[in-house]
Amino acid sequence: MRSNKEIIDYMRVLLKRRKLSLNQLADKAGVAKSTVSRYFSFTRQFPLNKADDFAKALGTTSEDLLGVSPIDNLQNTNSHTYAFLPVHIAAGVLTSVDPLMHRDVEHIELSDAIMRKYAGDKDIAVMYVNGDSMNHVIPDGSLMAIKLTGLDGINNGDIVVFSEDGSYSVKRYYDNKDAKIITFSPDSSNPNFEPITYRYEDAENVRIIGKVVVYTVVL
Repeated sequence: MRSNKEIIDYMRVLLKRRKLSLNQLADKAGVAKSTVSRYFSFTRQFPLNKADDFAKALGTTSEDLLGVSPIDNLQNTNSHTYAFLPVHIAAGVLTSVDPLMHRDVEHIELSDAIMRKYAGDKDIAVMYVNGDSMNHVIPDGSLMAIKLTGLDGINNGDIVVFSEDGSYSVKRYYDNKDAKIITFSPDSSNPNFEPITYRYEDAENVRIIGKVVVYTVVL
């Protein structure tokens, strides 16, 4: 699957090929012109749940736009089994669940074509996301693969699953070392969602479970 930058770069190629302007693309896709400009200036993440609208406007398919293989072509690829936590992690307010209890762990098989460089990684856990506080990036109901790293390899802006006293959520992570503040920010079209902020001294019960490295979207 293409990265956000790769998707936008490919859309630029398609725009030039079809001699379309950004305004024309916005009209064809049914999206505000100012919003499309933000996608192309990388000030807003391209929403994968809009891929079908943009693909049709550009005369291609969502699979081509996103750089993924149609499901029919995945059946003959290799696959691996991963730990599956049969809960929905909140992309909203913190929700009390206990997804990491050993008794709750099941297993799910995913194609290597989906997992890409994380195929076969034994530190991956898979779960669903519930809610729309991350819907600019991860739509409600998406299946997520989490790299169980703790803080290792986590950078500002990464999407993480975190917990506080047994309550879990998925947000973007920011660590302001100068101010000694950790912030978990939504990335949503819903303005009601607000960042969750902790001072270092108040974060002793906050735990980073891991980083979201793969997610699937039903278009």
